[in-house]
Amino acid sequence: MRFNKLMIILIMNCLVGLAAAQTGNWGLGPHLFVSLPQSGFDNLSRDGEGIGVKAFYRFNNDYLSLRGDFAYLSYGERREAQMVNIGYGLITRRNESFQFTLGPQGTIRSGRMTLYAAGMAGIYNYRTVVTYEDYYSYYPYSDTSSSQTKWGWNGSAGLLIDLGIGPHMDLGFKYQRILDVKTSTGNGSYQQDASDYAITLGVVFFVQ
Repeated sequence: MRFNKLMIILIMNCLVGLAAAQTGNWGLGPHLFVSLPQSGFDNLSRDGEGIGVKAFYRFNNDYLSLRGDFAYLSYGERREAQMVNIGYGLITRRNESFQFTLGPQGTIRSGRMTLYAAGMAGIYNYRTVVTYEDYYSYYPYSDTSSSQTKWGWNGSAGLLIDLGIGPHMDLGFKYQRILDVKTSTGNGSYQQDASDYAITLGVVFFVQ
C-alpha cells in the first residue's frame, strides 16, 4: 500500500514537471537540416546537410520570442579533373559554414500545434576546402582551405508539435543568404551572395 502511494506521488510529480517543461519561457533543442543551394550558388555547391541548436525566450505575451541559432552546414563536394603542378589530378572542393544568427520570432498556438515565423541576421564563417588527389589512385596529397567571415540573414517558418511527453517536434523551412562570399573553382573565383533553402527537423524542450 505504501509502495502504491509512493508510485502515485512520483507519477504526479513527473506530470507536474512535464507540464512545467511545456509551459516554460525558455526553449532549447537540436535540429538536423538538409540544404538546397539556389540562384547560381547551386553551380558551385551541391546539396548539403548540417546540424544546429536553437534557443529562444518567450516573453509574457507568449506570441513573441527572442531567438538565437548556432549551426554548422557542409555543402556537397564537387570533383573535377584538372592539370596541377605535378601532373593530371583530381580537385575536390567543399564549401561549409558556421553560423550564428539572432532575431525575433512570432508564434501562434492552437491546441498542440504552434506555428512560428522568424527573421534573423548574424555572422557566417564561410570556408572552402580544396583537396588535390591523384587521378588514378584517388590518393589525397594536398589540402588547402580559405576562410572568410561575412554577414548574412535568414527567414524561417515552421511548426512545433506537442508530443505530450515533454519535448516538442520541430518541423521547419528556412531561406538564408550569406552576403558577398568568394568561392574558387577550376574556372576561376566567383564573388556573389550564397543563398540556399533548408528543410529542418528537430526537437525543442521547454524549461523555466
